[in-house]
Amino acid sequence: MMSDQPRTCDILIATLEKSDEPRLSIGALIDGLGERAFGILMLLCALPNCVPAPPGTSTITGLPIVVFSAQLLFGSDRPWLPNFLRDRSVPRADLLSIVRKAEPYIRKLERLSRPRLASLVTGTPERLAGLVVLLLSIILVLPVPLGNLFPAIAIAIISVALMEQDGIALLVGYVAAVASSAVAFAVIAVMVEFTLHLIQRLFGL
Repeated sequence: MMSDQPRTCDILIATLEKSDEPRLSIGALIDGLGERAFGILMLLCALPNCVPAPPGTSTITGLPIVVFSAQLLFGSDRPWLPNFLRDRSVPRADLLSIVRKAEPYIRKLERLSRPRLASLVTGTPERLAGLVVLLLSIILVLPVPLGNLFPAIAIAIISVALMEQDGIALLVGYVAAVASSAVAFAVIAVMVEFTLHLIQRLFGL
């Protein structure tokens, strides 16, 4: 049976269209997204790292994920930001234009992910998802060559699962989280071994 729950894209477009103001504050956007805000914000921060990006990108975009995932872990209903960030605004028309251009891709994503096994993405299990994303985001901010791509993908999958209340997608995200963590730690181990070897060569230890 198909759920009559509104899809994320519908909520996002409705939030942008219902205002007559030329600019939309970040706080108003978060409030309009409601319980979907965590997933959408973490997804937006993870996406730039799902493709090769300039050095430092993962640190800049990973730190907000650390903040949001920690809030999710401790049971916050929606993301909290200090007032000076909530009051920052963006041109509403420009943001709506971007969403409209991305809408076909968002719709494809929504066809793949839909409300299933909702008990896995609500209450305590949702806080567990916050913990997993927090750990992944800590890995993401580390300057690990090629070690940021896979954690970002795992965060993106989990974010979509939270947005669409999709327990199956969440399980897929957990598998991706384990695999990506293993890759990241393997890269870190190689870097540490190489550094120690280099020190031994330089100082004759």
